[in-house]
Amino acid sequence: MISSFNLNRLTIVLGACLLTLAAKAADFPSQAIRVVVPFPPGGSTDLVTRALAAELSTVLKQSVVVDNKAGAGSLLGSEFVAKATPDGHTLLMAGLTNVFLPYVYKNMRFHPVDDFSNIGLVADLPNVIAVNSNTPYRKLDDLIRAEKGKPKSINFASAGMATPSHLVCEMINFQSGTQLQHVPYKGNAPAVTDLMGGHIPVMCNNLGGTLPYMQSGQIRILAQTGKSRSLAVPDVPTFAELGISGLEAGLWMGLVAPKGTPADVIGILNQALTKAMASPGLKEKLQQLGASQLPTAISAFDDRVRQDRKAWDPMLGKLNLTGN
Repeated sequence: MISSFNLNRLTIVLGACLLTLAAKAADFPSQAIRVVVPFPPGGSTDLVTRALAAELSTVLKQSVVVDNKAGAGSLLGSEFVAKATPDGHTLLMAGLTNVFLPYVYKNMRFHPVDDFSNIGLVADLPNVIAVNSNTPYRKLDDLIRAEKGKPKSINFASAGMATPSHLVCEMINFQSGTQLQHVPYKGNAPAVTDLMGGHIPVMCNNLGGTLPYMQSGQIRILAQTGKSRSLAVPDVPTFAELGISGLEAGLWMGLVAPKGTPADVIGILNQALTKAMASPGLKEKLQQLGASQLPTAISAFDDRVRQDRKAWDPMLGKLNLTGN
């Protein structure tokens, strides 16, 4: 039986703990915030994150630095943040890749979706299939016919195993019966460099990382994901228009924190993200990349992840991907 003395003592201790947590939230952020990008510098995820970090620094009145930790299709950077101290000072720019990873890597030491607390969505980028402008492929059908005429003879580049760029091309294989051969790179930027240099003929990539080179004439975009054509490339048909189903979703980006981060801190970060996304400079950057701004409500983030898991599960199960 608990005596009144011990009960009062317990109440005082619990109250002190709550006050301590409230004080920590009120002091947040107490140091620089690190946002990990699980891809190399120069890609669209990196560019968006750096633009966002600058705005968040202003809103939070604290330094927000970007740290690129690339490798294994975003696995390395995601794991680093999942195991970081859950105090809100180490964040991840997550994406659709986090939904894909469990289908590829069966022996992960963390879960790339469930081991994070969602802060808010940032942007949605269409994915495209592009070819070097010196290739004879002017339409997607040209590429499909050429591959079927000589199976397994055409390679495609991606940003890495289990990235959206990888799985868009795999979905083309699955839906059209082609056998384009995967060559994974450590991020979009080095893959685009090889595509422009003619070292690889085909690449699936996000629109933002491809658009400047299409405009310069070095790359030709054959098709794009999405339910409708992006305003940035209105002359490029969607995969659905060309009879390739299952590619109606784009590449989303969103900020997450390690699971266990206090709810008050998540709330502060969500409010800061919402204010930062209203910046004209950030809106302009997204427009330059062909990206669409997404709602920052945490519930919208939760819904998007739930929808993607449901939509991709039957498809990825049939693709028989392996990573380890």
